[in-house]
Amino acid sequence: MPVMKKQFELNGKEVWVRQASGMERLQFETLLAKTFRKFRHFGADQDAWTEDQQEEFLVALEEAGGGLDDQIRHLVPPCLPDELDINDLDATELMLVYNFVKGGDEDGSVPLAS
Repeated sequence: MPVMKKQFELNGKEVWVRQASGMERLQFETLLAKTFRKFRHFGADQDAWTEDQQEEFLVALEEAGGGLDDQIRHLVPPCLPDELDINDLDATELMLVYNFVKGGDEDGSVPLAS
């Protein structure tokens, strides 16, 4: 699937944001896979894990450097236009952009090649 881009209204301006490329996401996908393997004794279906098991997994993922904070700090800034400072985004805007950047929202997006 190609890297997509999408227009967002951020700080009162319409700006184009691109998704993170596969190479940019690779570090976090690798950390997730390595951490998940350490917890495979909980079962393959993560939805069936207890809340305590979920929490233990998330703590381990954060300790490995793959937590939400790390992902936002590394994935979002390169995907924003140069004129937009990530520190100017509020929490709602940041999470909206993050969900698109990591590939979680493809609605209304167009391939970069177009």
